[in-house]
Amino acid sequence: MLNNKSSLKRRLQIVELVRKRGEVSVDELSQAFDVSSVTIRSDLTYLEQQRYLLRSFGKARYLAQKSGDDILVPASDAAIRKASETVLARFAAEQVVDSEAVMLGAGEIVHKMIPFLADRTNLSLLVQDVSVAQTVQRFLHCEVLLTGGQLEHGSTVMTGPDAEAAVSRRPIDLCVLQASGVDRDGNLLTADSALARVAQAARRAARRTIVVAFQPVLDERSGIVFASAKEIDTLLIDDGIDPPTMETVMHKGLQLQRRDTGILEFRAS
Repeated sequence: MLNNKSSLKRRLQIVELVRKRGEVSVDELSQAFDVSSVTIRSDLTYLEQQRYLLRSFGKARYLAQKSGDDILVPASDAAIRKASETVLARFAAEQVVDSEAVMLGAGEIVHKMIPFLADRTNLSLLVQDVSVAQTVQRFLHCEVLLTGGQLEHGSTVMTGPDAEAAVSRRPIDLCVLQASGVDRDGNLLTADSALARVAQAARRAARRTIVVAFQPVLDERSGIVFASAKEIDTLLIDDGIDPPTMETVMHKGLQLQRRDTGILEFRAS
């Protein structure tokens, strides 16, 4: 019987099973995943809408993907993503201890850490995102400093030489950064070069580095390198990632330390 921890994971497994066999019936899928045919039909409806397969006469048929598409990483439901990001944020917050100087980079997962830090004492936070600083003031009683830097195109995230200098000259016990992807050499990627430069400066200055990511894409074209997996201490990602991404991470200096609540925690070996 196949593992059925979550609807998202089951859907990923369904796509892979249909891809391998070419065509699978609803009854076969129901038995394989130990769920009702109603649940399977709901899964197939979702996957057909996302154009990962076709439904026909009680069966699911594989739909060939366009070049460059990754069949194992469908666009997940917004609610599933929000829930996974919140759990990732909680796990990251658990690694922050009292009296630490912490640099918080840009990203929604990093932002969601703030309420989980409410019981920490004597923290000193250096933040890159103005909206994060505003959330800190709502939930925490601690020192909070902005990196300074440039705000472009209505963004709340500060970048540029001033931001890079700010993280370089301050003592940082821990920096928490968010990745958008991973390349095949095990490098962690972020959205653009300005974000990458600030992240690089923070990683170099910090004693420890945690990187968080929701379904990071295994694709050299999806961002700019800010760190190698060998250069960080902990990587927290959801277990909805595809097997090639997981293998890449494990072959580049990080070992799977914990699998819990749909979250994978990798640590430096």
